[in-house]
Order: sequence, then structure tokens, then C-alpha cells
Amino acid sequence: MPKISEAVKHDHALIKNVYHRLAAASPEDRKSDEFIWKLDRYLIVDDLLVTPALERYVVHGGKERHRRLSDDYDSASLHKLRRMQTFDPAEDSFESSLKAIWVDLEPHIREESTRDLEHLEENMSESESEALAKKYEGIKQLLQQPYGEDGAPDARTLSAILEMPRQELRVKIGLSQ
Repeated sequence: MPKISEAVKHDHALIKNVYHRLAAASPEDRKSDEFIWKLDRYLIVDDLLVTPALERYVVHGGKERHRRLSDDYDSASLHKLRRMQTFDPAEDSFESSLKAIWVDLEPHIREESTRDLEHLEENMSESESEALAKKYEGIKQLLQQPYGEDGAPDARTLSAILEMPRQELRVKIGLSQ
């Protein structure tokens, strides 16, 4: 069974791959739904499980890192992803929006991969890490119902998920009452 750090790093690699394919595609061949969905799904699950685990298990700096990761979620997901959705992929504004997301996301991925997950693993037992990874994958599966091309939901479903308040989402997927 994988540990939480392995599950999260796997998502980091997926997001990097989709980002680089989207950034390298010609403007007329760009399809942003896959990137938006993979990033949003990752940010949701990361915000719902990983950041609270950091606060719970990492004694020194866990609360501060939780706050910063939640800010990353708000910045990338709520504002920049929505903005990017408003542009046609052939527009220059689309490319600018995509790069703006990456400017925030790349340091988030680097810090989480090299520091946060290491601290988390040091402070959890292997069974706790595996249980958290199982929950992480379970929530991803719950969010990843059969959708359209590239596994991305249609625009209406994607917008509803992006706009749903985190607490409401926590209740809907059974993390809190």
C-alpha cells in the first residue's frame, strides 16, 4: 500500500505533465479542461486531507503551513482557474493565465514534495500514512466519476465543483457533518 507522500507526489507528476503538454500545445490544439480538472481535484483533496494532517502531525510549523497551503488553494483554484476558464485557449490571455497559475503552483509542489511530505511522514506511523493515502485515493475516486473526454467533467459540473465552499464539499464527501 502506498504512503501519503507517494500518492501526493504521483498527483504532482500528473499535473506537471498535463501543464507542460498544455503549455507546449499550439493555441488551436489546447484543451484546458484536463488541466483544470486534474489541478482542481488535486487541490481539493490536498486541502481536505493533507493540510489538516500537517496541522495535526507536524508540531512545529504545521498550523502555519496549513494556512499557507489553504491560501495556495484559494489563489490557484478559486481565482486563477476560474479566470483561465473565461478565455478561449487560442487567446494570449489564456497563456498568461496558465503561466500565472504555474508561478504559484510550481513552488507549492516543490515545497510540499521536499519539505511538507517529509515532515508529515516523519511524524506519522507507516500505517497512518497508508490509511491517509487510502482516504486520499478514495476521495479522488469519489470526485472522479465517469466524465467526458480526458476524464474532465463538463463545464457546468466543473464550475459547480470549483465554486462549492470547502465546508459544503467536506460534508458532501463525508469528512465532516
